[in-house]
Amino acid sequence: MSDSLAKELAKLLREDPLKEFPIMQAQKMTIKPSTIIKPKKGKNEWKLAALLPDTQIGYRVYEDGTVIEFHSEKAIDIALQILNYAHQQFGVDTVVNLGDTLDLPAQSRHHQEIAFQNSTNLAIQRGYEYLAAQRATVPDAEIVFLEGNHDCRIYKYLAENAPAVSNMRQAGTTPSDWPVNSLPHLLRMDELNIKYASGYPAGEYWLNENLRCIHGDRVNSAGSTAMKYINSNHHVSVIYGHIHRIEMLYHTNHTSTGPGRNAAFSPGCLCRVDGSVPSVKGGITPNEKPVKYWENWQQGVGFAWYKDTGEFTLLSVPILDDWAVFMGQEFRTNLA
Repeated sequence: MSDSLAKELAKLLREDPLKEFPIMQAQKMTIKPSTIIKPKKGKNEWKLAALLPDTQIGYRVYEDGTVIEFHSEKAIDIALQILNYAHQQFGVDTVVNLGDTLDLPAQSRHHQEIAFQNSTNLAIQRGYEYLAAQRATVPDAEIVFLEGNHDCRIYKYLAENAPAVSNMRQAGTTPSDWPVNSLPHLLRMDELNIKYASGYPAGEYWLNENLRCIHGDRVNSAGSTAMKYINSNHHVSVIYGHIHRIEMLYHTNHTSTGPGRNAAFSPGCLCRVDGSVPSVKGGITPNEKPVKYWENWQQGVGFAWYKDTGEFTLLSVPILDDWAVFMGQEFRTNLA
């Protein structure tokens, strides 16, 4: 509304506040597109983090040579394609593996299937290939491996069953070097220049002062896990894995200095969601083959644009039936 029209209407209302005025057609105006205000480049420039959730790399290996994966090769392929595209278009500064990259069922305290035996070396090799593919895709980015409750199974298994060999190291190394049965050593993380964030569930990685990455130790239904993290982290936002579901929740708190905002985000998972991963709701046949069962899990990856000064914004990229869309670009896999 023009200033002159607004002043005229205000004058009439002052003269007769109870007078009814007819509904008027909007005054025609020339509206220009909004001007894009680009921030100045400098030390507070936006950075990009790729968030890769639980892959649960693992296998069932049968006597007849049949192998069934826990992880989804198709979802991993699409995730790496998206990572490559994001790096080419924007430059990826950080990659955070949110934990449970490996499943390691043979070292679990849960039911031991015969098919779990002889699967650990296969998982170690595939895990290394997965991390090496990340490094080849983003050669200069910081890559972080958060320890999840499955990743630390080897350490716990040895500590409980063979403590005398749990901390063995190669000859010529020091007590500060990785034990031979630790994941950093087995997956050659130092050679790949990958940072290992150990100490589940306390292990963490901070993108900035307001954005914390963890594996997580909570599983609630119907999207309420995010609310649990919101309620327990009033002043910090949390990116987490563990639940295999896509959740994102933003929350605003009333404070004496203004609105206090935080968020909780789970990107989903990169494992199979058809019952192949040993779980509470999954089952096996008498010949130990997994029963087809669609878990309430969602495959996907996440991204966080963030600044060193504390600002951030989050993006969820679901992977649905072997395809995904990121920034208007469609990704599919050629894997069978």
